Amino acid sequence: MKRVLLITFLCFVALQGYSQATIYGVYGGAGCATTNNYDVAPSGGLEFLFTGHRGGRIFIGFDLFYQNYSLYADREANAAKGGAGFAGTIDRFNASYAFLAPKFSYGLGRKEAVKVFVDFGIGYNVSGYDSLRKWDYSYATVPGGTGVGQYDSVIGKSKNINKMLFRVGVGMTEYAAMGKHWRFTFTEDFGFLTKPLTTTGSVTDPSRTQYSTNGLQPGYISLQIGISHYKLRDNNYGY
Repeated sequence: MKRVLLITFLCFVALQGYSQATIYGVYGGAGCATTNNYDVAPSGGLEFLFTGHRGGRIFIGFDLFYQNYSLYADREANAAKGGAGFAGTIDRFNASYAFLAPKFSYGLGRKEAVKVFVDFGIGYNVSGYDSLRKWDYSYATVPGGTGVGQYDSVIGKSKNINKMLFRVGVGMTEYAAMGKHWRFTFTEDFGFLTKPLTTTGSVTDPSRTQYSTNGLQPGYISLQIGISHYKLRDNNYGY
């Protein structure tokens, strides 16, 4: 992690020396998963963008941000929910990641009040838990006795959380003037992962049953508000 931060700092210094315009911003908000969503999850971070010449529409830079994932995967026999089925699994997942994401942004319109972007981020797990409930009451019974082979258990699976992720994000940011250099921002972002958040329920998981999910790999929609500082070296450009 220290090596990543050092590389980030050196890239920041190099880009700042090269750039003619810079955007520094801070933002925060919340989002939800496109599948297996449990709750609204917080996100927030820092944005750094640079362009090489005055009036340039193409900006490059990076985001350093936090993203939480709050998921609930409930799969049961006969499409039952809430543990009402005679067999099934329920995976409760909540984990947070810190992402470092190189970013490419393009300004739209004469004043570039809207920028569309794409970013590619590497994420590191900073906290979280993963728990699995699985049960099955469908086995044969012994006359006068209890069910043979029936089970209902809750298992801690936090060790299955993937520590490193790769995320691709696309979206747009609207900028509203708050002064000569300050802008209020509103960002819509959609991100997707190249691999699951956890190996729980995957084909390599010993606890897998016919009702297990094959890991959790949702798309994620986030809405964020923030403040950005826009600066041009010759002070001859603005939104």
